[in-house]
Amino acid sequence: MENRLKIIYQDYLHKIQQTKDLKSLDEIFLALFGKNGEITLATKEFPKLSKEELKVVAPLLAKVKAELEEAVTKRREEIKEEGYQKLSEEKLDLTPVELPREKGHLHVITTFEEETVGLFQKLGFQRYDAPQIDSDDFNFSLLNIPEDHPARDLWDTLYLDSERFGIEPGKLLLRTHTSNSQVRIMREHQPPFRMMVLGRCFRYENLDARHEHTFEQFEIVYVDKGLSMANLQYLSEHLLKGIFGEEMKVRMTPGYYPFVEPGAGVDGLCIFCKGKGCKVCGGVGWLELAGAGMIHPTVLKNGGIDPKIYSGIAWGFGPFRMLMLKYGINDIRTFLSGNLKELLKYEGESK
Repeated sequence: MENRLKIIYQDYLHKIQQTKDLKSLDEIFLALFGKNGEITLATKEFPKLSKEELKVVAPLLAKVKAELEEAVTKRREEIKEEGYQKLSEEKLDLTPVELPREKGHLHVITTFEEETVGLFQKLGFQRYDAPQIDSDDFNFSLLNIPEDHPARDLWDTLYLDSERFGIEPGKLLLRTHTSNSQVRIMREHQPPFRMMVLGRCFRYENLDARHEHTFEQFEIVYVDKGLSMANLQYLSEHLLKGIFGEEMKVRMTPGYYPFVEPGAGVDGLCIFCKGKGCKVCGGVGWLELAGAGMIHPTVLKNGGIDPKIYSGIAWGFGPFRMLMLKYGINDIRTFLSGNLKELLKYEGESK
């Protein structure tokens, strides 16, 4: 037992002195004094020893135990001090580091809409905002579309639970078009005025490559004395040539919209076949890009304007459809939920 204790002492004292971290030191401590440690097991063998042996071994064990515990404590403090010394020698480099910056890029929709607004600002048009949640009156009735009018079938309307707001059932909805601004503009401004509206609209659509339930719409409301379809033709050319280039040709064909009389579809020469006829334009060489017309006298009256003195132009289009043509995008859903990188690619190619 005496030789065993001397070996334990020398072996573990060397391990303690060579230890470099606190975790290893804790493992050594457990190997010595833990439940199954060397010192603990040696103590359990005392009953097997004679009295003469105990007189020698017991003091030796006590001495070995005390010196090893002291060695562990001392080495623990040394390791801590070495760690503090390393921390004091470390330096914090506060030199500014120039990180690489990613170049920002506006969404293709934002860029297109800013260009469109700029085109009409040059002609003196002012921006006007109408609510996206609106009443049936401004969205339909005041626009010469009374209840049960067949034209309402043209809009798949999303109605809200208006009773919660103390409004008659079926009278509160998500606007289906920016034309809900027309009567508001007339009631808030004295003619002549030139207004443009750009905003989000909503319809209960079956989603496909050319239809979305949420989309943007751009509209102008222009009221003055002596306006005619000639003014409408000029404004149509001003927009389409500004978007597609001076080579774009524009024509108007008869069209029906309840809030205009006469109404017209604004067609642009097919940018894919240059008027020769292709699958995109259905072989006719022209693409319908917007709906327009002279504001209906009933709508002018609802806006508090005398149709015998003033006439007006209402004209609008969907920016998404224009962008599909301009950049060759084949699915309208790409704009709000698709691959933005693809849109940026289209925009880069157009430049």
